[in-house]
Amino acid sequence: MNTYRHKTVWIIGASQGIGRALTKKLDSLDYDLVLSSRHLSDLDQLNDQLSKKAKIYALDVTDFNDFSLITQSVLEHQSFDYIFYFPGYYEPARLEEMSLEVINMTLEVNLKSVIYLLKLMLPYLKNNHCCQLLVASSIAGYIGLPHSQPYAACKAAVINLIESIRAENPKCGLRLINPGFVKTRLTKKNKFFMPYIISAEQAANFIVSELSTKKFEIHFPKKMSLIMKILRFVPYRVYFYFMRKYVLD
Repeated sequence: MNTYRHKTVWIIGASQGIGRALTKKLDSLDYDLVLSSRHLSDLDQLNDQLSKKAKIYALDVTDFNDFSLITQSVLEHQSFDYIFYFPGYYEPARLEEMSLEVINMTLEVNLKSVIYLLKLMLPYLKNNHCCQLLVASSIAGYIGLPHSQPYAACKAAVINLIESIRAENPKCGLRLINPGFVKTRLTKKNKFFMPYIISAEQAANFIVSELSTKKFEIHFPKKMSLIMKILRFVPYRVYFYFMRKYVLD
């Protein structure tokens, strides 16, 4: 028997990267899908590749009014087992050389939109305890990583935000997804070595394998994420030495 049949999922940020790979994975498992991203054309193209058609909604997560209207419409007409949130924006550059446009877009997409998401979704989660909201952050948010500011700072804030709201609302199905390096259009921009990098399909497989668990955090690949977790607790002199020797050299 297919245990995934008839489960319904809304994937926000479905057209690229992990969101796209997860869409195809869940489609292969016969989930009913609702898909959102900024551009309707990308969603149409993805929908053509699925075994059964998804409902699609163009959505700009940086526009609160648009986000609110679409969310209200979707939640009024559909109940969900899972809602995934994957939007991300990243432009690598030294902070002193980064344009204000890039800085503002980094904050808008990677942090401010998550606050919008939680403001809009929390009432639904409180009234629908069977639904889980899984928000993608990054293991880059565990500690201060070279080459990654202000992106990683936003991810650290998201981790803190999800942790604190889950603490306030222990019965809500609020969970974190913290990937390491995954081959996507964003990581293609990096010029530095990315240890333990995996494909978006591998990331999607790992997420699906953890869905039925009660873990608050889904983190992968384990070799990378466990190293980063350990570095959170070592003295700063050890941390800075490690960064100089293995990351900056």
